[in-house]
Amino acid sequence: MTELYQIPPDASLEAVRRTLGQWRNRRIALELPEGWLELNNVARMRLLQRQAQIQHNEIALITREPATRTAAKQVGVPVFSRAEQAANDRWRMKPLLPLIDPRQPDAGLPEPPPWRRQEIVARQSMPTQRQARQRRISSETAYRKPTPVWMRIAGNAIMGLLIVAALAGFTYYVLPAATITLKPGRLPLQTDLAMTAVAGLEAADVQQAQLPARLVKVELVEQGAVPATGTSQKASGRAVGEVVFSNLSSAPVTIPVNTLVSTSSGTPVQFRTLQEVRVEGGVGQRVTAPIEAVEPGINGNVRANTINTVVGALRFRLRVNNTNGTGGGGAELVSVVSQQDREQLVAILQDAAESKAYDALLAQLEPGEWLPPESVQTFVVAQSFDQYNDEEAKQLSGSVRVLAQGLAVNEQEATDVVLTKLQGQVPERGRLVLDSVRAQRQPQSESTSNSVTFTMTVTADYTTPIDPDEVRAAVAGLAPDAAAQTLQERWLIQGTPEVYLDPAWKGVLPMLPSRIQVRVDYGAEQ
Repeated sequence: MTELYQIPPDASLEAVRRTLGQWRNRRIALELPEGWLELNNVARMRLLQRQAQIQHNEIALITREPATRTAAKQVGVPVFSRAEQAANDRWRMKPLLPLIDPRQPDAGLPEPPPWRRQEIVARQSMPTQRQARQRRISSETAYRKPTPVWMRIAGNAIMGLLIVAALAGFTYYVLPAATITLKPGRLPLQTDLAMTAVAGLEAADVQQAQLPARLVKVELVEQGAVPATGTSQKASGRAVGEVVFSNLSSAPVTIPVNTLVSTSSGTPVQFRTLQEVRVEGGVGQRVTAPIEAVEPGINGNVRANTINTVVGALRFRLRVNNTNGTGGGGAELVSVVSQQDREQLVAILQDAAESKAYDALLAQLEPGEWLPPESVQTFVVAQSFDQYNDEEAKQLSGSVRVLAQGLAVNEQEATDVVLTKLQGQVPERGRLVLDSVRAQRQPQSESTSNSVTFTMTVTADYTTPIDPDEVRAAVAGLAPDAAAQTLQERWLIQGTPEVYLDPAWKGVLPMLPSRIQVRVDYGAEQ
């Protein structure tokens, strides 16, 4: 039967243990007060569990405290949220560790390991003090017995031979040293590489010698003026004269100022009267009136008897005629704007914009980019003028808006392509000398709207890198002449390698590579 025990809020863990020690062979459910944290870790929970094991009690906890519930589950103590759940008699405490009873510490423990049992047996079979003393006396007597003469002589001989062998090995292998001085050589390379910078290409194509290019643009506005070169005749005066009006009716007719009369043959030339006149009534009555040409120019100079038409309603009442010719109309030669002037001004302004386009595009470049001059193109996108064609003017002024564009190439990518192509011509084991690489662009190039192709002449020197460890391994144990020949065959060397032996009587380089010192003389140029 499960007994329910409520823990007082002020109770300590030790008080609960003492209370639990008074019971034996019981099933007890401990109801913990709210906020009671005496059992919130595994160590305290284990103490309470061991006390229950010693008393052969089964305990369970009733609490909602998360830390206490976790500790209880870790050691095997049942835990419930409500007292009704603990009233069930089917729960059991399941300790996860064996019980250690202070009254019987060995109870419930496993058998000791084999090595522990052997130690116990050996300790039990130890000799007595007298037996141990006799054994020490026997050992000391055997130790004090003198070594036989032949054994001492043989030992000294063997030791001497070992010392001589060590000295001989040291003299032959370790003592000799050598110094080799090498001066790397160079051989020149030259190649012409045609490269194409393409706008929109994402990455450099070494095989096709193509570079990615960035299209840069800038707009330029140029203004200027050119003298007008066209010429045209300009009317300089109006022709004047007199006409005679004849009445066609019996009634008088008043002819107002600015009455128009004209010629009838060819292109009509109109004249206007300069004052009001009156024709008396009666058919055939006449009156003379002064006239001048409506339009200035020589066209107003007409012959006699050519002005015979009255313009307007008076033509039915009057007849007109000029008994004398008109004169005074003139013309002069003036400058006018021609289409050639427009084209010349556009060409001049475009040339001015082109001269500034390269510098303007350079300002648009990012760090590490360069601009092939052949890739620069200009386009006139707008133009305006202050005069029309054939309009009288001394000069023509105007402006043009020019779009300039070019292809920006990354210098590092171009250098990588050049070096990769040039590296393909270097013999095996050779390496380019980077500070000797020189690239010069040829003036001829081909350009399109999105690419520019140019030729680079690249020159460089190459050499074979000298690794001191490889040199030592290649010449160890060789005679100086053989070592020099081997070095000249495997490396590009200027002159004959210098080989110094120490001691010189040995005649060959040391067998140990570590005893060979390699000096690489790069000279003043390096």
